[in-house]
Amino acid sequence: MNQPITSPDTVNQPRINTLPLNHELINRAGGDYKISTDILSELRVATLAYLSIQQEFNRIGKTVKNYQRPDLKRLEPFVEAMLESIIRNPAAAVWLARLKSKSSYAYRHSISCAILCCVMGRQLNLDKKELFQLALSGLLMDIGKLHLPDSLLRKSTELNSQERAETRSHIEHGLAILADSNLSSEVIDAVQYHHERFNGCGYPKQLSGTDIPFYARIAGIVDCYDAMTSPRYYATPIPHSEATLKLAGWRGRLFQKELVDTFIQAIGLYPPGSLVELTNGEVAVVSDYKTGMGRKPKLTVILDVNKRRLAKKKVISITGKEGSIDIARNLPPDAYNLDPEALF
Repeated sequence: MNQPITSPDTVNQPRINTLPLNHELINRAGGDYKISTDILSELRVATLAYLSIQQEFNRIGKTVKNYQRPDLKRLEPFVEAMLESIIRNPAAAVWLARLKSKSSYAYRHSISCAILCCVMGRQLNLDKKELFQLALSGLLMDIGKLHLPDSLLRKSTELNSQERAETRSHIEHGLAILADSNLSSEVIDAVQYHHERFNGCGYPKQLSGTDIPFYARIAGIVDCYDAMTSPRYYATPIPHSEATLKLAGWRGRLFQKELVDTFIQAIGLYPPGSLVELTNGEVAVVSDYKTGMGRKPKLTVILDVNKRRLAKKKVISITGKEGSIDIARNLPPDAYNLDPEALF
């Protein structure tokens, strides 16, 4: 029987149980997924699933705000459709997950987290049942915020201690909303513990290491990444590259190292939908999918060297050959006053 690895005791550091990820996956892995469609054809299917989830989630939101019990069963076929799209080709769903706008942050964040949790599970080769449960975890983990006042959620200045405590109460609200919902215990664990951190500095119970439930560890990484890269009332978005650097710096402290590495591998160095500036000054959006750390994505150029919209978009491929056009830097999703949704 595999025994958890325990970090050495220090005066100020509690014991942290850490079971190796490959040991946790022994009874979970069941998928062997290959990309079977191109991004353009998959976008049509994924978009329909996304819009259906959005519509149903908005309906659920109204029900929850009226303190009525939501009918989560109605979500299931649309989540299943998105899951199947992610299995065929994650690029389309990742692109949709990166469409950001401040005014619709709440529901976009929830759907984006559902997508990214599922994409991360695909990278771990989890079976379809687990992918479905992970998607629900991402979608529902912040449902308790629907019981918080809009004035708190939209505050643009730093929260005081009372406001922080009220914000943290979204976990209790979420658990109350989902009580008697017949969701799996792992989904409920993700709702309850996605703000726990690997070194024990999170909340609500200061769990640490692999004492934090598996889905909650995945959801915590996804939640943090999507928040950092989204426009919010109190923060401007940061580029994907900066967000992944921050996550990499938090490996082993805030998040499990192997899971952070899995997340970065799953969405790639330049995920579809990312804005980039080229070495010749043009601005492009990444329009295909490369997992891992490869530097050869296909790009659709949208701004010329003077940052003016091109009358006709052009598609280029980065070759990596010396002297050829290359990616100079990642850009935030609203760079040069671009509307991220208009790029889609």
